[in-house]
Amino acid sequence: MKRIIKTVLTLVLVFILFFGTWFITERLRAPEESLHTIYKKNITPCMNYWTTDPNFTDTNSHQAMAMRLYDAGEFALALEAFQQFEPAQEEEALYNLYIGICYLKSDFDNLAITHLLQSVELFTSFDRIQLSKWYLALAYLKAGMEKDATKILEEIVEVNAPQKSQAKAIIREIDYSSNPIKGLMMVFSD
Repeated sequence: MKRIIKTVLTLVLVFILFFGTWFITERLRAPEESLHTIYKKNITPCMNYWTTDPNFTDTNSHQAMAMRLYDAGEFALALEAFQQFEPAQEEEALYNLYIGICYLKSDFDNLAITHLLQSVELFTSFDRIQLSKWYLALAYLKAGMEKDATKILEEIVEVNAPQKSQAKAIIREIDYSSNPIKGLMMVFSD
C-alpha cells in the first residue's frame, strides 16, 4: 500500500512540476538574443537580379553604383547610393528589395521591414514574392518580432517556396528556443 501511495505521490509531483514548467515556458517567448542568432545564421544577401538582367545597359548611374556596392558587401554605402535615385515604376519592387536588405544589414530593422513589405506587395512573380517574404521574415526575427516572423515563415512553407526547408528549420529553432522542455526533448531524441 505504501508503495502505491509513493508511486502516486511521485506521479503527482512529476505532473505538477511538468505542468508548472509548461505554464511558465509557454508564457515566455523565444529570447531576443536567440532570435538574433537565428537571423545571423540565415542572412545572406540575395544575388544581383537587377544589373545582371541582359536588358540592363546603364553602367554609370547611381543604381549601378549602388548595386556594385551591394555586391561588394558595402551595405551602408550602397544604402546612400540607393537613396540618391528614384527608380522607374517597373523597378520599384527590386529597389525596395535591395534597399530593404541594405537597411537590414545596416541595422535599421524597422526601415527594412517597411521596404520589404512594399517589395512583397509590388512583385508579381512567385519566386520574387517569396524571396521578399524570406527577407521580411529575417527582418522580423532581427527586430525580435517572433510571431510575425513565424507567420511569414509558415506562409513560405505552405506555398512550397524555394526557401521552404530553411523556413521549416527556423520555425523549429524558434519553437525549441521558446520552450526549454521541447529543446531538452530534441537533445534526447537525437
